Amino acid sequence: MSQGTSLEKAIGITLRRRSFWNFYIILSLFGMLTLVYYFGELARFAGWTFVQYDFFSTVHDLHRLLFLAPILFASYHFKVKGALATTSAAFVIFLPRALFISTYPDPLLRIIAFTVIVGTISVLVGITRTEIERRNLYRNKLITERNKLFGILERMQDGVIIMDPSYKIRFVNTSMVNEFGESSEKHCYEYLLSFDSPCKSICKLPEIINGMTARWEYSLPDGRTFEVVASPFTDSDGTVCQLSTMRNITQRKQVEQELVKLNQLKSELLSNVTHEFRSPLTSIKGIISSLLQKDIEWDDMNREMLLTGISEETDRLASLVTNLLNMSKLEAGVWTPDKESCNIADMIKSVIESQKWSHKDYILNTDIEPDLPEIYADSGQIKQVLINLLENAIAYSEKGSPVSIGVKHTGNYIEVQVADRGSGIPQKDMKRIFEKFYRGSLNRKRPGGIGLGLSICNAIITEHEGQIWAESEASRGSTFHFRLPVNLPDKKKKERSGGEKN
Repeated sequence: MSQGTSLEKAIGITLRRRSFWNFYIILSLFGMLTLVYYFGELARFAGWTFVQYDFFSTVHDLHRLLFLAPILFASYHFKVKGALATTSAAFVIFLPRALFISTYPDPLLRIIAFTVIVGTISVLVGITRTEIERRNLYRNKLITERNKLFGILERMQDGVIIMDPSYKIRFVNTSMVNEFGESSEKHCYEYLLSFDSPCKSICKLPEIINGMTARWEYSLPDGRTFEVVASPFTDSDGTVCQLSTMRNITQRKQVEQELVKLNQLKSELLSNVTHEFRSPLTSIKGIISSLLQKDIEWDDMNREMLLTGISEETDRLASLVTNLLNMSKLEAGVWTPDKESCNIADMIKSVIESQKWSHKDYILNTDIEPDLPEIYADSGQIKQVLINLLENAIAYSEKGSPVSIGVKHTGNYIEVQVADRGSGIPQKDMKRIFEKFYRGSLNRKRPGGIGLGLSICNAIITEHEGQIWAESEASRGSTFHFRLPVNLPDKKKKERSGGEKN
């Protein structure tokens, strides 16, 4: 039973093969044409006088030409082997007539010449078909490999673009579409730069097509920067094109610029810190050296003046160190506010009390609105903001000039103002006064400062969910404002309790 089933399967497979039916067609044609070729002799032998036409009895060159059809058919489907086999079979069919039947002169020579000519033609057909199939195979392989390559390029995160020698775009991947949009059969200069003609000053297409590989960076007018790597690429039609990968390095370039800026800031910081530390240390060293001279007797007034100088320079050093430590804590994220309910008026009074002895030559005024609500803040940090703003105002004011601190209640905020009548801040510096290490035009009336005081104030007020800003008018002074929210925890508690009820 199993052998019968296997035989049936084999027969079924054979019948479904195209080669079987091609062989059957060739065999049938050879059988019919052989019958036609020897039909005249068969009719005479059988006595069929009614079909004894001259066509079947004359020279059989035309009959042999009919065999050209199955021979060419075999050459096309079975190539050179089919051509040789069918040509040989035709020669065998022709041979009996040439040797035993034909009464015409040179019959053998005729069939030999016919066989050679037809065999040559059929072999050429077979060779041509083989070459066509081989080329088609290579072409299909090339297309398959091209599709694989384009599939890889399509999945790349970097943008990929292929352009031909006429600057026309042949391929862009998804990343390229995301960066520049659809190409829509555009030219590269239209697609990438919105130009009307090729950008010959920066275009490397001619060199790439000639075999060069290049890498360069290019910045677009919109601020994006791309790293471009271009190399020659032969497309499936044989055209040498340029294949370019474009990596968006805008963020990397920004980081590099930031690093350069940070290095410059570091150099400026080291230079400023060195200078600011050297000046008071030199002054302290000079005063102490003077006091230690045994050949000079100092009266009480001069001794007090020298000791006051030491105190002022020491305060200056302490302020510099405090600002550096505070900024390092803020940068590290370890100087977080330890908030509690506190009174801003008490903090201002405490700061004024601590600063009036070191700023005897200035008039410190206060304008505090009565019955101010408490704020939720880190009192130590807010005091540091007040001290920094107060010292900044004094640094840019003449001796004897008034510096005032005002406080008022506006809406859900407490607003503090520190005003002076100093030289003011130029408009070109207003946008940068809260940047780290930025010292503006340096129109200071007192030495010191490395550009950290206002940036520390900005960071502290931001941590307290407040706002800080400045107003200034040249030669008429500056006013720094900051706002802090009132009773922020109670407000949050109400919002949370209201959300839970809903």
